[in-house]
Amino acid sequence: MPRSITLVAAALACAALIAAACGGDSKKDATATPAAQSTAAKTSAATTAAKTPAAGATSNATKAATAASGSTAAATAPAPAATAPAAPPSGKTYTAEQATALLLAASLKPTDVASDWTVMSDTSLDNAAAAAADPSSAAAIERCGRLAGRLVTNQPADTVSAYLGGTIVTAFSQLTVYSTAAGAADCSAEGAAKFSAPGALARAFGSVFVSPDAVVVTPVDYPTVGDGSFATALTGEINAAGTVVGLQIVIVAFLKGNTSAVVGIAYSPLTIPTTTELKPLVDLVLQRITANQ
Repeated sequence: MPRSITLVAAALACAALIAAACGGDSKKDATATPAAQSTAAKTSAATTAAKTPAAGATSNATKAATAASGSTAAATAPAPAATAPAAPPSGKTYTAEQATALLLAASLKPTDVASDWTVMSDTSLDNAAAAAADPSSAAAIERCGRLAGRLVTNQPADTVSAYLGGTIVTAFSQLTVYSTAAGAADCSAEGAAKFSAPGALARAFGSVFVSPDAVVVTPVDYPTVGDGSFATALTGEINAAGTVVGLQIVIVAFLKGNTSAVVGIAYSPLTIPTTTELKPLVDLVLQRITANQ
């Protein structure tokens, strides 16, 4: 199987919001605090309270925007701040402390997209939580030397207007750090085998799509990122509070040393997927990963 396919399949598994060897289940709140839960609740309430147009068509778009902004993760606590320790020489083993620092430094922040964006959810799972969520992943977690993973999902202040205007309603990053680059490549290969079946990439996003087998997966032309990468768009239908509407997710999945990453955006479906708004985010995450390795 081509290396590019290996990378995207494993990376999507990490962004899947399901328990997998390289990631975790965002439905589990591994590190929630009352303050963080309160912030997440306010964010969710603000999204739900967004101004709703009266016409039926725009009402459906309102539901779509709300569903899209909540489709990539459940609200969980931001990880605590940390100072990045000095990275080990290339080819050496990374520590859990270094992995945590990398995740904190490299993940997408709301202001990376726009000044009025906010964090919708921030999910971190250590190895014990990931293995508990999916016992079948325990062997790979141990073998590959998985250290930590983090999924951050950001959204605009007005998701309704964003959806109606064709601009992005969600921007997310999913990073998984391993103790070695060899371990990261190992789990990438396993992920490719696991998620190569028809509809598997769509299913990797959990219950986002109504019919994963009907999702159109379109390869997207994109320059190589890091040690190897792949870009693709997934276009299908989602259930937005009882109304079936369209959603398009465009992702760039890449491997950089001991870190696998997925950076993605979601918006109302377009005929031709675009990476114009995605590229600056990918470049920024890659730059941060490199600086913290």
